[in-house]
Amino acid sequence: MIERFNTIFEKATGQYLLQLTSGKAGLWISVLFIFVFINIFSLSTLTTKPALWYDEGINIELARNFSEFGKLDLMVRPMQFSGQGALIGSTGYTTTIPLAAFFKLFGFGLSQARVYMLLWMNIMLFCLFYFARKKWGVSVALATLFLVATFAPFFGNGRSVMGEIPGFTFLLLSLIWYTEKNNLFGAGFFLGLAVISKPSVYVFFIPAFVILLLFEKKDFFARIIRSGAGAVLPLLIWAGIYPDTAFSPSTWKSLSDHASNPYEQAQVTSLINIKNNLAAFFESPTLLYFLLFAIIIISALYIKRDFYEQNKQIIILTASYGILEFFYYLKSLGYLRYLIALQFLIFILLVPALETLARRFAPPPYGSIAIRACIAILVLFQAAYLFSGAKLFYSDSSQKTFQYLENNFEGQIIGIVNLPTIASLIPSTQRMQTISTYGLDNVGEHPLSLVAEALPPVIVFENNHVFEPQYAEVLKQHYLPEKTIGNILIYRKY
Repeated sequence: MIERFNTIFEKATGQYLLQLTSGKAGLWISVLFIFVFINIFSLSTLTTKPALWYDEGINIELARNFSEFGKLDLMVRPMQFSGQGALIGSTGYTTTIPLAAFFKLFGFGLSQARVYMLLWMNIMLFCLFYFARKKWGVSVALATLFLVATFAPFFGNGRSVMGEIPGFTFLLLSLIWYTEKNNLFGAGFFLGLAVISKPSVYVFFIPAFVILLLFEKKDFFARIIRSGAGAVLPLLIWAGIYPDTAFSPSTWKSLSDHASNPYEQAQVTSLINIKNNLAAFFESPTLLYFLLFAIIIISALYIKRDFYEQNKQIIILTASYGILEFFYYLKSLGYLRYLIALQFLIFILLVPALETLARRFAPPPYGSIAIRACIAILVLFQAAYLFSGAKLFYSDSSQKTFQYLENNFEGQIIGIVNLPTIASLIPSTQRMQTISTYGLDNVGEHPLSLVAEALPPVIVFENNHVFEPQYAEVLKQHYLPEKTIGNILIYRKY
């Protein structure tokens, strides 16, 4: 069925893109087609592609705990929270609290969580279309929509319960409030929400926005105050969620230490990461793909000054943010998801840049034909890759593990070692876990640290987990292998 849909999609995509000027009806049918496509394509493997993964499991449990107990924190033992909620997770309350409300309305489950994220994907595309249509017209907006909707990382990042897609939605709303409504307070507020959604991806939009205001050279300080007043509101909401720890010096020290060296536990320095990522740059098809687009945009800036004047705000914001975020990517362990917002911004500028180059080098109607052909080729290439080569990491191991535990250990305490993907699915009355991740060391009591009589009936962990010697000895003395599901091991107490 997927292959048939792939063929239909490719034919329809080519047909629509080659008829962008065929009339308003065709344009709006094409827009509808895109939304239908992303939903049908996503629903077919909603909970398994991409697989439920570590950070996503943390976010799902945070939302679940908030919906059930009003606590945006992880539960480390039945009805006992970690007390470190302000430091846990890389995704903000802008994603997890609405998900908690979604759970309240529709019940808890991985399917509900992924449907919720699919709604965010639709909202983001709607805001993208609205912004691009207001700025450049319907045809450019439609072409941009096709580029984003066939881009594999849009689905990889979008379906997971993470903050990248909600954050970009808020960024688009910030741009709309700034460019269309000239409302600095609103622009600042939505920018603050974007930063809260995923600090590692969106925090550099703050200095980028300051640079934009500097370039505009009018009432700089007054405009900074108005936008800053809006931006601080989301931070105050965060403080209201964690009133006991938000203003603690230790909390801010932990956040500062993590921001300065988030990979301390990986025992690598930023200099080593920069060296490794630069060496691997020309081996990354994704980076080379967007380097080509960046060259096209820069060429349009060089060839025609009007392109800069007409798109000054978005160009300054993209360039400033891109330099800062790319440096942050270089300091990381090479996670391309840090560049997702920059990739979307490049897509937004690409079609206007192609139009500029076409007007410069090709007389009508050949320029329009060349643009449509170019966009069609890119979209068909991305669609083919999405269906055939995209690494969206299929797995249903977490769901199968939960089902096995539910069938064989109903009502019993489950000891979970650094597997939030499993902990998020376990009922609160059975959940006992410890987590060690970047910036957080040994959250919760280790299930194997208890006296023999109090050890949980079952221990769950990944097959690559290395236990400390004392815990390895307890596992050997008191447990036997019960079941292996994918890379997840289940041990039963004997």
